[in-house]
Amino acid sequence: VHQYPMLSLGNTYSEGEVKDFYERIARDLNEPFEIVAELKYDGTSISLVYEEGRLVRAVTRGDGTRGDDVTANVKTIRSIPMTIPNAPHRLIVRGEVFMPKKTFEKLNAYNEEQGKPLFANPRNAAAGSLRQLDPKIAAKRGLDILVFNVQLADDVTFKTHAESLNFLRNLQFKVVPYSLQSCISFIRDEVMRINEERELLACDID
Repeated sequence: VHQYPMLSLGNTYSEGEVKDFYERIARDLNEPFEIVAELKYDGTSISLVYEEGRLVRAVTRGDGTRGDDVTANVKTIRSIPMTIPNAPHRLIVRGEVFMPKKTFEKLNAYNEEQGKPLFANPRNAAAGSLRQLDPKIAAKRGLDILVFNVQLADDVTFKTHAESLNFLRNLQFKVVPYSLQSCISFIRDEVMRINEERELLACDID
């Protein structure tokens, strides 16, 4: 059971709805603010729980309230720190476990040679790898992670989301790249550029 619900992320495909969202936030806050713009990576959402700087539990999002304990398999992901010096007493972070495209292509090529079923896409391959009963198999799948949210950090506060991302980076997590700019300019310019180059990215994005 998650200590804090892992809610699904809302989405929209309308510039007008983005403007409505921005204006609603501006009206409710009634003070200057900045927007953090990030790519949404297409993988399996995971919660990592640390106690006294040691990874003790990794749980999939599941239904947002309860997920699957996949600690043994997550511990095979090299980019996840197993211990964190000077970490808060209790730390819970949320990230996206994914399978890089090149790794996915190699896995499917191997499965085809062996006459095994092929995975439909890297997201399914990542999810299936996390559910393996044998961590040795998961370890061979080449999974990776990008972290994007602090759910709990004892005795640590952040004024902005960007501060929390920098905090995660300083703890040696791989953090989702982000920028601070106008939502609309990001959508019009950066996202259009990324869509043109999305096949060159290491993993899929929503």
